[in-house]
Amino acid sequence: MKLRTFFVQYLLALFIGFLMIILIVTGLFLVSLQSGFIISVGDVEASIESQKNAIASAETVSADLIPNTCKYATVSAEGKFLSGNMTEAETSTAWDSIQKGRRSSWGFLGTGFIADCYFPIERKNEFCIVEYSSLSQFSPVILREHLPAPEIVLVWVIIVAFLVEIFLLSKIYGKKISRKLIPLENATEKIRGKDLAFDIQYSGIEEIDSALQSLDSMKAELKRSLEAQWKMEQTRKTQISALAHDLKTPLTVIRGNAEILDDTGQTAEQKECTLYIQKNAEQMEQYIQMLIDLSKVENEYPLKLESTITRAFLDNLYMQINALASMKQIRMETDETDLPDTLCLDASQISRAIINVASNAVDYSPERGTITFSTFNDGQMICFQIVDAGKGFSLTDLKNATNQFYQGDSSRSSKFHYGMGLFIADSIVRQHGGTLTLENKSSTGGGMVIIKIPIQPQGSK
Repeated sequence: MKLRTFFVQYLLALFIGFLMIILIVTGLFLVSLQSGFIISVGDVEASIESQKNAIASAETVSADLIPNTCKYATVSAEGKFLSGNMTEAETSTAWDSIQKGRRSSWGFLGTGFIADCYFPIERKNEFCIVEYSSLSQFSPVILREHLPAPEIVLVWVIIVAFLVEIFLLSKIYGKKISRKLIPLENATEKIRGKDLAFDIQYSGIEEIDSALQSLDSMKAELKRSLEAQWKMEQTRKTQISALAHDLKTPLTVIRGNAEILDDTGQTAEQKECTLYIQKNAEQMEQYIQMLIDLSKVENEYPLKLESTITRAFLDNLYMQINALASMKQIRMETDETDLPDTLCLDASQISRAIINVASNAVDYSPERGTITFSTFNDGQMICFQIVDAGKGFSLTDLKNATNQFYQGDSSRSSKFHYGMGLFIADSIVRQHGGTLTLENKSSTGGGMVIIKIPIQPQGSK
């Protein structure tokens, strides 16, 4: 089906519905006329005609002689109002129209322009003017008082019914077209989520199916491209990891020989050259270790979850962090709250993650400053919170600090950092099913890192 055919069906349904509304409402109007629920103008005129002689010969004209859908007034031969339930203004308008040979006058009500018709009846030395509407009337008095003429009600019912029909048909056909678009929406969601192992489901609408066919072709090409890219990436990672490990052997030889040279009798110039060799060998070792760490992070660390005594684990951490802090004469404050006796985790990897965070805290704190290491239990998770005495994280840092190779602004970066510490820590924590979050301590303004990991790993009892 073409899309235009779908909309033609909608318009056709709208047209047929409109015709049905007109037929039904008109039918109800005719039935109401036949049953006497609605009084036609012809019926009113026939009633007046039947009462004409009685009105003409009556001693006085009273309301009981006048059909109940009409008003009346008696006037003198000169047109002066004598009696009746018409106002003097209405009587004057009626008399002027009759004198000019007209039997009706147009007026405006809230429902629109309508005509008042006049039926003059000659009496002895006077006239009786019977006024009636040019439109039909409801037989019940309460409907005549509160509703406009039946023809006007008919028009409004048709308009309202047509608007309701438009709303209902739009809703029905809107749902239909929405269902037709579901395959397109599903396909785009799958591709956005990088799930390319799915079959295209077609909608039955030619234009939508054409777009789906294009998506299917794009999906196949994208899948081939991603598979090739993934293979190249895996090969590259393997080669870098192998090269990094291979470089460690000659680097160890260089460092060993430099240390041997340092122990021999050398001139001042030779000692300076040997020192350069040792320092650059150390820096090369850092680069190589960074490549090895990067390879491990991308391939995920093989975790060895074991039951670990909490006290021993924390004491070991305190010893390592104090060793880092002592180089800048930084004092470490600790706080422990409601800790379990044991934890189930990979102690070496979590220690590494926390040490990476603590190392950053030491680097970004001023000399003789203070860092705070708090450990507490929030019910399901064990939390490690480290607060430094630095300038805190910028908004960009808070958003990107755990990204690979992110070094931040110059106020919180160091030439000895390569943007790997928090990235590695975050990777280790996520493998444990935990979270690493960055904040700024409101009271001090320093950076705050919170690591949360489950006390019991997922799936354990």
